[in-house]
Amino acid sequence: MMSGVLAPRYSVKFYRDGVYELIRFKRALFPHLPPKREEGEGTPEEKLSQAICRARSVIFQVAFCNDWDFFFTGTIDPAKYNRYHLKEFYKSFTQWLRDYRKKYGCNLQYLFVPELHEDGAWHIHGFVKGIPQDRLRLFIPGLEPQDLVAKGYLNWPEYQKKFGFCSLAYIKDPELAAGYITKYVSKDLARCVSDYGVHMYRCSIGLARAMPMGYVYQSYASLDAYLEHDGTFCSTGWVRDVDWSFWMEYIPVDGELPPLEYPEDIPVLLSNAEIEQTTISGWLEGGEAHGGERQRDL
Repeated sequence: MMSGVLAPRYSVKFYRDGVYELIRFKRALFPHLPPKREEGEGTPEEKLSQAICRARSVIFQVAFCNDWDFFFTGTIDPAKYNRYHLKEFYKSFTQWLRDYRKKYGCNLQYLFVPELHEDGAWHIHGFVKGIPQDRLRLFIPGLEPQDLVAKGYLNWPEYQKKFGFCSLAYIKDPELAAGYITKYVSKDLARCVSDYGVHMYRCSIGLARAMPMGYVYQSYASLDAYLEHDGTFCSTGWVRDVDWSFWMEYIPVDGELPPLEYPEDIPVLLSNAEIEQTTISGWLEGGEAHGGERQRDL
């Protein structure tokens, strides 16, 4: 531990090779046992906002920290499943994915976020990787939507046969795609999925998430230059095209910081005031997460 200094000014999180998130705190954080939260504390609206921020943060992490093959959009054919019953669809879909892995011996991984049509029907967006290439095909000119043909999107016939129309788009910009999918997480979605007894996203076990690199205990103008978003509790920015050795100048290598005065686990900050001004805890925990319009090029 640095002698006489226990108050970090920044924290650093690793997302993927060459990409780190830098968080500067608006006030110094001091070691402290976190206060015990009373059961049921907070208004329903506050709890809803926290749940939304936590979901957006985890979705962004899982989307950006992993290398995906495709951005996926899947619809639900009313002749096959009840398009208005998300829980029933998810139960069947996730079992189908488990069976699919066994059938083809593939490590199929996914992250899915539901979206509600204006008429109350559901469809899903997300990311997939590990589908055997020979199980996919191009859309057929003259028989299927021309925009999907022109953009080189792929069809997953087995999903289409089982559940309904779908499309898969190659991902050009992982960060843009990760930010894009968080837009589907809204208060309306949170309220609707809660009513159905399901969650705002679903993802495979074992996917990567942001990893804490450490704390910086002094202020540096060179680090402040990376800060882009200013919120109530902190300022954040991205440090790109550097490796871990870049941080050796700033992060001490001896000792660990005890628990902080308030939770340091701040959501990934996008250009969204609601996210920028909210702190939450627990969103970096491991384990399995439970969780319109056609996708644009990502």
